[in-house]
Amino acid sequence: MPARELTPKERILRQIRGQEVDCIPTIGGWMEGVKNLAQIGGISIDTYLADPMAGVVRANRALAVDGMISPVIPQRIDEIRTGMVLDAPFQGVQPEALLAAAEELPDSEKAILASFDALVEENRYRHFFEQAFRTWDGIVPIPNFWEIGGHFPLYVDYGYQAFLMACALYPEAVGKIWWAKSLHSRERAKILVMLYREYDLVPLMFCGEDVCNNQGPMVSTAFLRKYYFPTVQMILLPLVEAGIRCIHHCDGDVRPIVNDFIEIGFSGLQGFQYELGVNLYDLRQMRSLRGEPVLLFTGLSVSRTLPFGTLEDVRDEIDYFMDATDGGRGMFLFTSNVTGVEVPPENIQFAYQYLKGEDWKRKRDTKWREWPWLKRNS
Repeated sequence: MPARELTPKERILRQIRGQEVDCIPTIGGWMEGVKNLAQIGGISIDTYLADPMAGVVRANRALAVDGMISPVIPQRIDEIRTGMVLDAPFQGVQPEALLAAAEELPDSEKAILASFDALVEENRYRHFFEQAFRTWDGIVPIPNFWEIGGHFPLYVDYGYQAFLMACALYPEAVGKIWWAKSLHSRERAKILVMLYREYDLVPLMFCGEDVCNNQGPMVSTAFLRKYYFPTVQMILLPLVEAGIRCIHHCDGDVRPIVNDFIEIGFSGLQGFQYELGVNLYDLRQMRSLRGEPVLLFTGLSVSRTLPFGTLEDVRDEIDYFMDATDGGRGMFLFTSNVTGVEVPPENIQFAYQYLKGEDWKRKRDTKWREWPWLKRNS
């Protein structure tokens, strides 16, 4: 073990490099519920609502997180979720809308990039980092800019029905839209490489759009490999060449395409819906394009363990993470997704306290070879 307590940045850097750490690094930022955040932060609801960003920082500081992604910031006491996309607002939108959008796009890279404003993008990223340094009270920023992980969810602009039908009817048009958007994001990635060096950031980028649901990929793997994954690889290349480890968010049953994530440049994975058969032991065997063991942001289950489990369930889930990663190698504790308002704050607090204390170092008699919740509830 290191001779002294590490700073959060040192802890994260050493974990990335495969060096010994004094405890497993923890990541925060994805918690929903004004009441929950206020309770975790030890403040009143009124105090939280007076400055929600400060309340989020207070809660994550209370958990002693080492790093934080761009946080979810609940603004209202009745807010229960974020990022929900419904088809109702897109009634009447036809797949031909995507075909028309593709036909309006220029065919050359030069023409596509003519509308890219590098200064605007640089200033946007600078604002994020400088605000984080100023207001996050020493929590290390782990950048997550979704545009860097690909532009799969065109359903946000057209609805699910029109998007999925267009994938079947007009695959080249959908691919062209992805290509055009990704050209801009490739240039953004180049800007980020410059800023990572200037701000001396930890070499981590969290991104990766949802490509799967509970049944697997939303579209065929052949379609993804032909039209989508090459565009993501194009975005990631500047970051990968600069030695920045890119972590892919893993919602749904990602097993059919998790190797694709690695092949296009990702060297870490986050999230995991274990109830779908995702197994950390399998993921831990993977290696990046550079031969590095993958980094795992081992997500505490937001669908089972955190909302419905006991403190013992939470502890055993973390022990499973530890066992699957050979004692926490390359492991960062995080949540699998945004924790809902139904999650008892005590479960979150216990999880983060557990890894900051001495219990995680104990020699365990039981090796969890599978997800404990499944073992207990099968």
